Amino acid sequence: MLGRRRGPRFAVVLVLLFVFIIAAGLLVFIEVSLKPTIIALAETQARWAVTEIIHKAVLEGVVGDVAYKDIIHIEKDSFNRIVLMQHDVIEINRMASNAALNIQGNMEKLKDGKFKIPLGQILGSKFLAHSGPSLSLKLLPVGTVKISPRDILEEAGINQVRHYIYLDIDSDVKVVIPFINSIVDVKVQVPVADAVIVGNVPETYMNLHMDGIFSGKSE
Repeated sequence: MLGRRRGPRFAVVLVLLFVFIIAAGLLVFIEVSLKPTIIALAETQARWAVTEIIHKAVLEGVVGDVAYKDIIHIEKDSFNRIVLMQHDVIEINRMASNAALNIQGNMEKLKDGKFKIPLGQILGSKFLAHSGPSLSLKLLPVGTVKISPRDILEEAGINQVRHYIYLDIDSDVKVVIPFINSIVDVKVQVPVADAVIVGNVPETYMNLHMDGIFSGKSE
């Protein structure tokens, strides 16, 4: 009687042990073989999502309110030659601060987003790349958004120069996947204004490069 009672229990223990071994082996396989692929795909998706948010935030919250003449003051002599090009630092600071706040606010929405990586894409299958079960991931903003205004001068023809004003934007996002965490540094360059300058750029002109424009901190 005792032997009969122990038989089924022993079989259950063996089945559970077998399942445990299979599960452990699967986790090791994922850890060794698929982890780099999963991280790479997740980080790529994070960069796409954050880049889209940054471009949208700057285009909607900054570009429409800023004109080139608001940022760069140009003075000419009596012969209509450019003698001075000067940055409006106050306006540039205001523009960068508004952009940082707008980006930070939109970045917070990442917490509510749903992001998935299809299993077929993880396994490298072109046929099943967008089908099958998916691995869910979360994107969380980390730290602060850093913005550095910058400008570039490029030749635009005979005796012409095109002057571009950019915002160099740097933001970190945390990718959270079961058993995997990764911090992704996303760098984006967004143009905000430009103009064609006819004539020589004055020698006293200094390139714009300002660091340290931050928004509020994200936890």
